[in-house]
Amino acid sequence: PAMNPARHTSSPGSRFPARGAVLLEVILALVLFVGAVTVIGIAMSTSMEGVERQRMNVHAANLALSVLSEVQLGIRVPSGAGAEAFHQPFENWTAEVALSSLEDDPSGGGGLTRAEVVVRHRQAPIVYRVCQVFALDRSRPATRKEGPEK
Repeated sequence: PAMNPARHTSSPGSRFPARGAVLLEVILALVLFVGAVTVIGIAMSTSMEGVERQRMNVHAANLALSVLSEVQLGIRVPSGAGAEAFHQPFENWTAEVALSSLEDDPSGGGGLTRAEVVVRHRQAPIVYRVCQVFALDRSRPATRKEGPEK
């Protein structure tokens, strides 16, 4: 059977709804893609901020424990003048050391000393505190001058 060409050709008016639907699908796909990229970007940014914050906290802990170890070994004498800046490459960090004797403690400290080290970052809101009780040999002279390590 011969095909009637008039039957299979559509008028220009009937093609526009199909083109409009394709355009609507493309726009909807773009909106979904942009939304997904935005969500992924925000998640990545938040994750990177968390990693940086964790890195700074670990760095502060390392500095605080280093200062505490220096006090315990007798190579650092706390000046009592408050926070002291570290030298480069740690110039944005400060350390404050407070020593208190436990001899006045009612439990009888027995010559023990309580040392508290507070490390702060000057720009980021990072503060790390560490406290330890140990026997400090105050009769032994310090082998190093006061102040944070280089």
